[in-house]
Amino acid sequence: MPQVSVSWETGGGAGGRRWLRRGLVLLALSLVVWLFWSVRGALLPFIVGAVFVYLLAPAVDVVERSLPFRGRLPGLARTLAILLTYIVTLGVLAAIASLFVPALIQQTNEFIRSTPQYWSTLNRLVNDWLAQYEANVPASIRTQIEGALSNLWSTALTAFQRAMRLTFGAVGAAIGFLSAVILVPFWMYYVLKDSRRAAEWFYSLWPETWRSDVRAIVRIVDRTLAAYIRGQLLLGLIIGVATGVAMWAIGLTQPIVLGLIAGILELVPILGPILTFIVIGLVALATDPSKLVWVGLAFIVIQQLENNLLVPRVHGYVVEMNPAVVMVLVVTGGALWGIPGMVIAVPMAAVGRDVFRYLYRRWSDPVPADGAHSDAVSVAESSTTAGSATPGTRSR
Repeated sequence: MPQVSVSWETGGGAGGRRWLRRGLVLLALSLVVWLFWSVRGALLPFIVGAVFVYLLAPAVDVVERSLPFRGRLPGLARTLAILLTYIVTLGVLAAIASLFVPALIQQTNEFIRSTPQYWSTLNRLVNDWLAQYEANVPASIRTQIEGALSNLWSTALTAFQRAMRLTFGAVGAAIGFLSAVILVPFWMYYVLKDSRRAAEWFYSLWPETWRSDVRAIVRIVDRTLAAYIRGQLLLGLIIGVATGVAMWAIGLTQPIVLGLIAGILELVPILGPILTFIVIGLVALATDPSKLVWVGLAFIVIQQLENNLLVPRVHGYVVEMNPAVVMVLVVTGGALWGIPGMVIAVPMAAVGRDVFRYLYRRWSDPVPADGAHSDAVSVAESSTTAGSATPGTRSR
């Protein structure tokens, strides 16, 4: 009986097999991306956990290196380092909570109870301003102004409603959210413990000739995201504390709540500080309009310190984007994915830019196979530090 052999070497022998493998890898990646996107609502706790992993990983590495038996018992050393980091982190959080949480809860309740009064006061002020506006502005000019404002308000309201639907739709789609929250600390433990082994397994999935480039791209993504996440959270902490102290010094009510709002909104590039000033400015108008000038001066000082002192040292040249580009990215991210999109749009764009820069340089100057790894490393390092050679306008 004749033997029938099937050959994959169609259309170019080894070249055909190589393109088949590449297609298979790209197909697998596409399926993984599609799967994660389909269940993105359920992944929200794990995304938060990944942020904490980025924050805790350097501390875990430092503790592990300090253990004397790391060379003889690497597994035990890693486990003990993670547990010690967990204990210290929980202790610090518990100490901070004992100091600030009771006052925060009290001021939050006061803020919620005072909201109707704030709204009534603001409504009265707006009515007074409208009366002066109607008395002093001609009817023809008022018609043009009101038509333009109406269109602007409709557009802004539509965008806001879409962002809210996307945001809370994603949160509401999180099946078993509480279970996921309970599992996240254990998930973080295994990620921190087996991250090196998982990385090597991931690299082994790729063809040998691709691995140096895959390692370089992962290094770029890790360096950019880690720097941005840690830097943005540190900025949120510093700006929140500075705003709270400034509002306390000015004499506004609920300064801890106002500082918390400022710290959270700081996570949204460019628009966050503007929204913070609007919220706190409205509170000042509703409680004591004479303090609005002091609030404005405090925000000017805080923003100048942030832009000229904090951002260059915290973010460095990680983002390196023109503020106009950042504004477009924030609005686009909000339109696509709601409030989470506004937060992740800028770092995702920075990662995409650095990866594109790396691939462009690698493909524009081919090197022999024996020099691929060293060239990939040098190009990856230059791709994430290119901004330092030609500094431009930062994202703040």
